[in-house]
Amino acid sequence: MGPDVTSSSLFKVQEGQRMLGVHPVRNQEAAEIDANRDQVLQDSEIRDFLIQRGDIPDLDKADVDVGQVVSDFKAHLRKEQPAALSAYHSYEEVATELEGLAARFPDVAERVSLGRSPEGREIWALHLSTGVRGGDTLSKPGVVITGAHHAREWASMEVPLYLAHQMAEGSTSDPEMRRRLEQGDLWIVPCANPDGYEHSRLEDNWWRKNRRPLPETGTSAIGVDLNRNYDDGKPEHATLYRPVGDLPGRTDDDFGRATSDNPRADTYRGPSGASEPEVQALIQLELGRGNIRGVLDHHGYGQMVLYPWGVTNKPVENLAEYRRVGEKMNKVLNNSFRVMQSSSLYATSGGSHDIHHANGIFSMTLEIGRSFQPDRTQLEQIRKSVAAANLVFIDEVLASHSNPTPTTPGAEEGYLLA
Repeated sequence: MGPDVTSSSLFKVQEGQRMLGVHPVRNQEAAEIDANRDQVLQDSEIRDFLIQRGDIPDLDKADVDVGQVVSDFKAHLRKEQPAALSAYHSYEEVATELEGLAARFPDVAERVSLGRSPEGREIWALHLSTGVRGGDTLSKPGVVITGAHHAREWASMEVPLYLAHQMAEGSTSDPEMRRRLEQGDLWIVPCANPDGYEHSRLEDNWWRKNRRPLPETGTSAIGVDLNRNYDDGKPEHATLYRPVGDLPGRTDDDFGRATSDNPRADTYRGPSGASEPEVQALIQLELGRGNIRGVLDHHGYGQMVLYPWGVTNKPVENLAEYRRVGEKMNKVLNNSFRVMQSSSLYATSGGSHDIHHANGIFSMTLEIGRSFQPDRTQLEQIRKSVAAANLVFIDEVLASHSNPTPTTPGAEEGYLLA
């Protein structure tokens, strides 16, 4: 088959035996990639660009399918969607499935809107617990499971959705699943970033942030990195969002390579802490409810179990417990992940698990898969194996708080599992 190059394309990528045109709207980005200025973007040039930009993490620390990541980025350059798209749920399908679970298992499940996104989509959670309809679950220790803070990390949404089915459907047939619902107050939020996720599915598979326009920045930029926007408003925790020496409105002093004050950057932290409605909704659940003892967040990719801190290399005071739980989770993952402090991968500020930890909540992150959008042949195994690690996390938190004392919403209680 001969060349298939868009007439207005300035740059090309190779797919098999064909040379395919980069979409004209990606020309500026392509020019940054084209190191040898031949207008053909070699796979090695794309790889080096993605490493430099941070889209491919440190290969000595993360398990990465570089070829798949480069292939998915070519879809972005051509303004097409990767072949894996059909394997993933849409936002509407997720909402419908959560509604269906609540209808089928009303004694243990209810679908709850935590708030609305900038484009008006509900941020849906499945609330799971015995007595859920009676409103008396605050006396139980709470665990929150989240996914899809970053829009392009599609598998990070699939695991919480799979877990929601597993827990609701197991409530009538699996004694261990029933026990978890009797002992705990569980919240599953598959899609924390519904606008960004849908934009990534339908318009740009490489989109990471939410979709709020940012007129307050004086630019036409869109979107904030939700996992750089966490802030609890407490003065003693202010440096978790903006470290000392990192001044607002400047980019020359930005903290590390993974948090930015540039509104056009993928890692833009936002105009202020917790400025985004999606983050506000999750903070209200996690810090405002008063009984939440553990939060497990899903991201993609790299096969890692991460624990705080992300903002400093200083070890957490209950490091042994984080390591113990992380290794126990990794065991059910066939020891295929790496258990490490988040800052060991790269330093970030405004991350969710730092804010949770500072408020006495045991908080971990799973970086799942080896690319942002694993193909269909990998997805089912990812769902099953990572969901098993989720159950380990839930069990550890519930075991440590079998007789919780109700607390004032937002109150700090010291660190969990210590």
